[in-house]
Amino acid sequence: MAKKKTDFVVPELPPVPDIVNPHDHSGNWLMRHIDITVDSYRNRDELEPPPAPNTEVVTAENPLEVHVCDSIRSPYSYLVAPRLAYLQSNYNCNVEMHVVFPLAIRDPSFFGQPENPTSGEGFAEQPKKGGRWYKIDDIFWDCMRVAQYQGMPFRFANPDPIKQVLYPHDDPNYLRIAPIEDQPYITWMVRLANAAELAGKSLEFLYFTATLIWGGKSDYWPADIPDAVNMMGMDYDATIKDIQENPAKYDAVWQASQQLQMDSGHGGVPNMVFNGEPFFGQDRFDHLFWRLRQNGLTMREQPIEPIVTKPIRWPDGL
Repeated sequence: MAKKKTDFVVPELPPVPDIVNPHDHSGNWLMRHIDITVDSYRNRDELEPPPAPNTEVVTAENPLEVHVCDSIRSPYSYLVAPRLAYLQSNYNCNVEMHVVFPLAIRDPSFFGQPENPTSGEGFAEQPKKGGRWYKIDDIFWDCMRVAQYQGMPFRFANPDPIKQVLYPHDDPNYLRIAPIEDQPYITWMVRLANAAELAGKSLEFLYFTATLIWGGKSDYWPADIPDAVNMMGMDYDATIKDIQENPAKYDAVWQASQQLQMDSGHGGVPNMVFNGEPFFGQDRFDHLFWRLRQNGLTMREQPIEPIVTKPIRWPDGL
């Protein structure tokens, strides 16, 4: 009897080090570059001016560089993926993806937690503090709207890359997030993304796997991840074996990525960083492109992989 996709089992991996405590964000790019001494509680004596525009000729041998902090669980990272891929493919600009653990895992209180859950079984005992009660519903609606605007296929991830109660709203455990050791997918996917980054295929990993998770190309995306990794020119089985034997090598990658994110002055994803300056959210791509053009962005003589169709909302008018 043929196996069903839902029979796919995520390989066992070593536990990850503590990811909840935020990295130090003192002295980040925003704090150093914005003068908020007027009508503000903060008064900084030393501020750096923004970097001067690049004056060198931008070529394939001397490209601009964009670093993008993204998350496997972020539909917005998927929604910006075609534009990032088209940017690297057609312009002299290298795009490096840096996968971080989702904010819901690093800081569960961001979304709010039930104060008195009926059952704590299988979920972390997290106090309700702060939280954005409107955030989940807004994301659901906004992602469908953005996808339609961009002409992209979109379907909410099933299964969710992280284990969190999102429905129904009156569930006493609504918004509760399982602890990292009870999360079946996210550690596996983050470390695979780290392997892709080490192999120089970070953008390909985002483009191909996000399409499976959020683009409706798979009816059970976890089972299709091994083939996607192999199609990128990586060896899935060998990669998993190395992660199992050398987890610290891959943990160092996401730890550095989360520090990069903090150093820019922002904690969200997708966070596109150019010359240290953060451009948070898929809706800031036009602003990023404008900044790249200020710094002499040029087109490639021939496109490079991954080759993608020109997005319908490409900012040519800038």
